[in-house]
Amino acid sequence: MSPTALLYLQFYMSLLTFGLIARRYWIPAMRAQPFAAAVAPVLLLHSFRHLGMIYLNPAVIPDPPAPGFAGPTAWGDLAAAALALVALASLRLGDGLPARAAVWLFNLVGFADLGLASVNAQRFQMLSKPIGVAFLLPVIVVPALLVTHGLVFWLLLRRAPAHVAAAAAA
Repeated sequence: MSPTALLYLQFYMSLLTFGLIARRYWIPAMRAQPFAAAVAPVLLLHSFRHLGMIYLNPAVIPDPPAPGFAGPTAWGDLAAAALALVALASLRLGDGLPARAAVWLFNLVGFADLGLASVNAQRFQMLSKPIGVAFLLPVIVVPALLVTHGLVFWLLLRRAPAHVAAAAAA
C-alpha cells in the first residue's frame, strides 16, 4: 500500500472512530446540558490548535513544507485556537448574543481553516512529502477537529429542550 493510501486509510478510520464516539457519548451528554456547558469542552480542545505551528518548526519537520502550505496552516490554526479561548471567555460572561457570536466566529474560522489546509495540502502535494511526527495531525487531530466542529454547528443550531432551557434560566 502506498504511503498516501495509508494516510487516507488512517484519516478515515480516525474520522469514523471520532464520529462513533460523538454519536455514542458526546451527543447524549451534550443534549443534557445548556449550551455553554456543552460547548466549553470542545472550545478547550480547540485551544490546542496551536499545534499547527508545528509546520513552521524545523526541529520537528527538518524539510519544511512549502511556505504556501506551512504559513496559512500554522497561522490559521493559531487564530482558531485564540478564537476558541475568546469564545470560552465570552461564555464565562454569559450565554447571550455576544458569547454565541464568538462561538460562531470561532467555528466558522476554524472550519474554514481546515478546508484551506486541505486544499493547500493537495495544491502543494503534502501527502508525497515526509513530515515526520507531524503526520499525527492529519490522521488523528484533523478528524477530531472536523467532528467537533460539526458538534459545535449542531449546538449552535439546535433548540435546547425545555428542561435544559429551564435549568439554564434558573
